[in-house]
Amino acid sequence: MKVISDVSPSMEPAALSEEPESLSAGVVHRLELEILKGQRKPGDRLDERQLADHFGVSRTPVREALQRLAASGLVVSRGRQGLQVAQLSLADLLDAFSVAAEMEALASAQASRRIRPEQRDRLEAAHQACAAAANVRDVDGFYEANLEFHETIAAASHNRVLREELRRLTVKISPYRRTITFQPGRMESSIPEHEQIMQAIFRGDAMQAAQVMRSHVTLLGDGLSDLLHFLRLYGDRKLLSELA
Repeated sequence: MKVISDVSPSMEPAALSEEPESLSAGVVHRLELEILKGQRKPGDRLDERQLADHFGVSRTPVREALQRLAASGLVVSRGRQGLQVAQLSLADLLDAFSVAAEMEALASAQASRRIRPEQRDRLEAAHQACAAAANVRDVDGFYEANLEFHETIAAASHNRVLREELRRLTVKISPYRRTITFQPGRMESSIPEHEQIMQAIFRGDAMQAAQVMRSHVTLLGDGLSDLLHFLRLYGDRKLLSELA
């Protein structure tokens, strides 16, 4: 049986204790992580038996985990095709990016007032990792560091409700964010934007931090047209049918 290993220490099997509740929560977290990292894409089928083998657990916690993910909208039932990773419609995708922009703006504003010294260090390290990956055109490395940058800001808001809701939304839009990362020049343009956000947080400028983050995340203008172009070439069949 295969058990995934590319998780942080906090996600290791210690989190998967003997209790079914803990097991299902661990499966939820690991499935979300695989979606975030692009290992599972919108429309991918989710088979209970295969997932149980993959995570090294019985089918019961997998079934419970899929029920949780279905309740949150990350997993959908396609009749005879079974359960799949959810695909967003074009309208839902645009709305999701708009909501994410506002939530991340709020997180940035609150982080500017609440960030702790160790979180400042973590944010700086994530920013430097993004820059290093962009310099060598390491798309996967940049994507990982970018997730860390945004997650650190969410954590630094010390707003548990906001962080949980933002994570759920981030998982939903992550496949499309990953597509944006592949756009020419996007990695390079993100670096000065990250710098502005980070410095505004560090000097306690909540208004500036929120404003720059909102602009950074919002999918408008050229960003939208470029995303739709990439989806036509490489992307989501459901979205492509709406663009036809």
